[in-house]
Amino acid sequence: MPKYLLLFLLTAALSLLFTPVVRLLARRFGVLDHPEERKIHGKPIPRLGGFSIFIAFNAVLLASHQIDFFYFPLSFIKDFKYGWFFVASLIVLGLGAVDDFRRISPKFKLLFQIIAGLIVALTCYKIEVIASPFGTIRFGIWAIPVTVLWVVAITNAINLLDGLDGLAAGTSLIVCIAMFAISLLNENIGIALTSIILAGSILGFLKYNFSPASIFLGDSGAYYLGFMLSALSLLSNMKGTTALAILVPIIALGLPIMDTLLSMLRRLLQSLHISRDDKEKNMVKFLFSKGKSMVKPDKDHIHHRLLKLGFSQRNAVLTLYVVTFILGAIALSAVYFRNIDQALLITAIALASYIGVRKLGYSEIQFLRDGTLVPLFESSVVSQRLFRVFADVSFIALSYYLALLFRFEGDFSPAVREHYLSTIPLILFVKMVVFYLAGLYKGSWGYMNVDDVLRMLRSVLLGCVVAGLILWFIPSLGVISRTALFIDFNLLFFFVIATRTSSRVQEYLSLLRNRQGKSVLIYGLGRAGSHALNEFLSNRRLNLKPVGFIDDDESKKGEEINGYPVLGTLENLEGVLGSQVISEVIVSRDDIPEEKLDRLSQICSSHQIFLRRLKTSLVEVPTPRP
Repeated sequence: MPKYLLLFLLTAALSLLFTPVVRLLARRFGVLDHPEERKIHGKPIPRLGGFSIFIAFNAVLLASHQIDFFYFPLSFIKDFKYGWFFVASLIVLGLGAVDDFRRISPKFKLLFQIIAGLIVALTCYKIEVIASPFGTIRFGIWAIPVTVLWVVAITNAINLLDGLDGLAAGTSLIVCIAMFAISLLNENIGIALTSIILAGSILGFLKYNFSPASIFLGDSGAYYLGFMLSALSLLSNMKGTTALAILVPIIALGLPIMDTLLSMLRRLLQSLHISRDDKEKNMVKFLFSKGKSMVKPDKDHIHHRLLKLGFSQRNAVLTLYVVTFILGAIALSAVYFRNIDQALLITAIALASYIGVRKLGYSEIQFLRDGTLVPLFESSVVSQRLFRVFADVSFIALSYYLALLFRFEGDFSPAVREHYLSTIPLILFVKMVVFYLAGLYKGSWGYMNVDDVLRMLRSVLLGCVVAGLILWFIPSLGVISRTALFIDFNLLFFFVIATRTSSRVQEYLSLLRNRQGKSVLIYGLGRAGSHALNEFLSNRRLNLKPVGFIDDDESKKGEEINGYPVLGTLENLEGVLGSQVISEVIVSRDDIPEEKLDRLSQICSSHQIFLRRLKTSLVEVPTPRP
């Protein structure tokens, strides 16, 4: 362990020494990051900080390889083909440096990143197998493209993350330490030494890069760190179990990966619009609007969102450091506890990620709540019977496949695959006939009730039972697992009911969204009060948010009408207005005595609250305005 600590401190000292020199040269050559709308800093900051990391890392790595005390096993430099690796990293560093001096096109940068990825895939290491809880994928001839994709993706992910002082560098430092620990557990000493040297070079630079930064990584440093992490993250687990070979680096690099995927999805949804429904051609036309691109920079990354939520720049960076540390600890645990339930681990991370993204408030990915897919639900194409038939065929095939996959715990062996292919035509035919005879294609998806749900349940249950019995009585096919049939029923029922109630769910969520606007108190219960409540919730243009009711019937106090409380009577109105933030009081009934209306008008005027009466439309009661 002393040699690791010594290398770490030595590299950190060299990086600490080189960074001011690089900063001075960047200023002299005018390589500065100037403030603009997307940037956080308020004055020009030197770039090219990646060069100090590059110099310190390679100097210590090459020097320590010549010293027996540090012991790079099996002639690490030769076996790892470090010469090619060095060339690839130099290409990426040079590419970023050119971009720091003078901006170059994304296509040009992508081309050279692919070249660097090809060098790694052809000379050092390539991803040939991905094993997961749901099955094993062997890439064969696709191993090289997959490896190149990984290298290019992580290289750009670190660059996208480089938006706050010290964020990309600090995150990379934590990932390097995680890879160092993982390499030690896998007895991969060469990669462990390399990772700790890279960590030291980052630490020395971070002294000048943490808020308030006096030098930035620049594209040269961000691309270089991304490239190094993409390769070392795979190599650090190369001697580990096959099932974890790709899972561990994905977890360790979870933050930049999540930020990149979120950015791509968000930008895609911003550019994608359903322009119009062509009823004559029975088509829904999509439009990619100008000015939107998946590669166009914006100011809405995860770190930007934290700033919008009120975090200071330093606190936002520290928060993301903690997230990276937790993910690194999980990746390390996955290697240390080799019998860990991978499916449970992935589920837990996915759930935590969903909660985190939801807290950040990205409106673009709220498909239903914010109406991204509303035009699709309302289009005539969705209402066509052919569309429903196609959807059901897809869901029948998918649910049966997933049922077998879950039943055999991801081991989709040749025997299981052959059984699926031989039985799926019969299952599709039987279930679709049952669905048709049960009346599943009558009516509209836009109007659903309890009877429709019961019809769906009967259709799916009958279809699964009939298909299972037919398979049972045909010896050449047979039932491979009764448990799989039960899983198939549950999945298919979920898919069927989800698709047919999607428009109603969207309608309900839009009602929830419309609970924004002026807070209003409804005077009067009964049918008129319920009508008023429904009108306020469903009519977006009114911009009204119901708070509750008041009514003359004292016994109704404390009850709820469609989830909204009855707060009291007219006599209690003074207290209600004192405890609630109310903008308007709306009278829903026509039979309220004039003396009560006069009393209501006086109370509203004294509290500077508008009073209106609901008829066919909202008409203001002719009372003095406050």
